[in-house]
Amino acid sequence: MVKKALINQLKHSLFPNDQKQNYALAGSLFACGLVIGGVAAALIYDQVQAHKAKDGMEVLEAVKDHFKKDGDIEGSWIELQPVHVNRFGQEQKLYYGGISRLENNKVVQYEFYADAITGNIVDIFAID
Repeated sequence: MVKKALINQLKHSLFPNDQKQNYALAGSLFACGLVIGGVAAALIYDQVQAHKAKDGMEVLEAVKDHFKKDGDIEGSWIELQPVHVNRFGQEQKLYYGGISRLENNKVVQYEFYADAITGNIVDIFAID
């Protein structure tokens, strides 16, 4: 009898009557942790994608589309690994490439630099 009373007393001290409130609190904290973890993962993923270099072939196609407006393209190339160039005191990751185009029945060669992150053309110059 005493043993049973001790077991009941121990049960009540370990598992109080407001056990449902404890479960609700634990569930709420777990849900908050999931939400915070999901938001953090989304922000980290967004930051990683923002600093990831574009595909070199996509950049070359964009440059070719720009050049096609003024004439037929004879050939093109691009270095698929971005190069680090110091421009205006700032280090930039750039793709380096070239385009050959017919102008006045003559092949004119151009070289270009394009930003590796955005794909924007940074510099174009004709080769003499």
